Amino acid sequence: MKTNKNAGYFRNNIYIFKLLWKIKKGRVTGEFFYCVLRYMYWIFYDILFLRYLVESLEIGRSFEQIMTFILVTLLGFAIPNVIAAWYEHIFKPKTDADIFASVNTLLFEKATHVELECYENTEFYNRFTLAMKDCEQRFTRIMENQCVILTSVVASLFTLYYMFQIDHFVIVFIAGPLIGNFVFGKLINEIKFRMNKECVPYVRKMDYVNRLLYLADYAKEFRMTPVFLVLKKIYEEGFLGVMDKIKEYRTKKVPLVFLRNFFTFVVIFQGVIFYSLYRVMVTHSMTLSGFTVLFSAMNTVAWIVIQSSNSIIQSYEDSLYIANLREFLEYVPAIDEQQAGILPETCENTASDETILDFQNVSFTYRGQDKPVLQNIRMTVHKNEKIAIVGHNGAGKTTLTKLLMRLYDVSEGEILYYGQNIKGLDLPRYRSLYGAAFQDYQAFAMTVAENVLMRKPQSEEDYQKVRECLIRTGVYEKVCSLPHGMDTILTKEFAADGAALSGGELQKIAVARAFARDYQIAIFDEPSSALDPVAEYRLYENILEECRDKTVVFISHRLSTAVLADKIYLFENGRIAEWGSHENLMRQNGKYADMFRKQAQSYVGGMMYEQAK
Repeated sequence: MKTNKNAGYFRNNIYIFKLLWKIKKGRVTGEFFYCVLRYMYWIFYDILFLRYLVESLEIGRSFEQIMTFILVTLLGFAIPNVIAAWYEHIFKPKTDADIFASVNTLLFEKATHVELECYENTEFYNRFTLAMKDCEQRFTRIMENQCVILTSVVASLFTLYYMFQIDHFVIVFIAGPLIGNFVFGKLINEIKFRMNKECVPYVRKMDYVNRLLYLADYAKEFRMTPVFLVLKKIYEEGFLGVMDKIKEYRTKKVPLVFLRNFFTFVVIFQGVIFYSLYRVMVTHSMTLSGFTVLFSAMNTVAWIVIQSSNSIIQSYEDSLYIANLREFLEYVPAIDEQQAGILPETCENTASDETILDFQNVSFTYRGQDKPVLQNIRMTVHKNEKIAIVGHNGAGKTTLTKLLMRLYDVSEGEILYYGQNIKGLDLPRYRSLYGAAFQDYQAFAMTVAENVLMRKPQSEEDYQKVRECLIRTGVYEKVCSLPHGMDTILTKEFAADGAALSGGELQKIAVARAFARDYQIAIFDEPSSALDPVAEYRLYENILEECRDKTVVFISHRLSTAVLADKIYLFENGRIAEWGSHENLMRQNGKYADMFRKQAQSYVGGMMYEQAK
């Protein structure tokens, strides 16, 4: 087991070292030479410089000779000191910022390429949290520690050789910090890592509450309801969980800390003092100047060994976290977001009929669940057809769209695009076929135009496209009334003059976002839940007008919009309970007809019911 851990330590550190070398070679090279200069400076002044001064006093060198040596020394180190200061205060902060940006970009890109299922997996979140924990600092710290280890080994060997010339036996005391750091220090860091790992679920609870307190979306609920007491309880559960883990590991850690400090400091410092004093005062086998130089050398090598061993132990601790980071970065998604394959247009050109989408006995079960969310779904969608998926919440409607856009893969059966299994298609090109507005849409702290295009506008044509999309969804007049029109930032998180739009207005912007894509298939998942029935009906009329030459799949638990569809599928408990046109389903007088009549009666004057008739 230890062999595996040590092998993992070396692999993880080499992995990060190579990655940093690829990102910023100059920083790695500069850190190595900085460490070399620092140890040269340390050894020279603590050993060679001191030895020269003591010997000068013993053999009677002149004051002029000693001062000349001191001045030459100062001049000799002047330029290296200036270079070291430039590196430490100018070059290092700048390159560290570059490294942090590159590492975060790497993590962000990976996070956007793992399949959607990962974000609904608690275990994944725990690993991801550990991977992200101080990762930028750990990257550079591992590199710095490796440079310290390499240069300190050389410096220690030189100093030990010098000490060996003075006294052979004194080297035995070096075993103290080696035992303290490599034996007990390693055990301490393993305990610390296990404790932090077990604290992650509790820390996530605390972070969740902290995050909500800063979001404006939750401010009204905090002020109008006692929900904060519930969140406070969640925070306390997290805090108490962390404290329990600290208490659990405290009894294991304290004795090891005592033993590490005893061997690291007491054994070497007090040991060398007692031994040297014994030789000077009892056996008279060492001069006072020899004692001075030996003690200074021992002090130097002791701190070098301590620093070196601390760097190794710190690298070992970091490597445990880097293992999670490496696992995350090397994770192979179940759905490769960059998967190459058959181009969708090839399927279109070779299709023998107008069936664009075909669900063949599709079933799906979320990981960790026993009960399928969808079972034996069979349905066909023809080109430019308008399909409504209706049913109560939890019937599997949204899951169907996730499978359709291949955010998940089916558990059984297959989904065909013009007769070709979508798993064999080029995934980025396949996804580009869709324009979608989700029920859990998000408004980003960006301008209205950027929220619609999901990128920065590059030209007047881009603004014209945004304008047309906003007009079609009926929110353009509202946007024009904002302080900066389409360049107004949504939310007030970063801008005092940002716009705080209503839920219905934001939903219309989400629909405009779908219109702005160059799409063939439109998916609207409850895009009007924040609108009143009349506004909802008008929005769907606009959607169908905009998408008259597109294939449309829209999901709704309100049936007022289903009357606009060519075909309606009623989902119940993950299955298709009924399907057909509105008129056919009403004539069948089944579940759909019953739901429709009940909803119609709830609207003032039965307006929806009359319109539908």
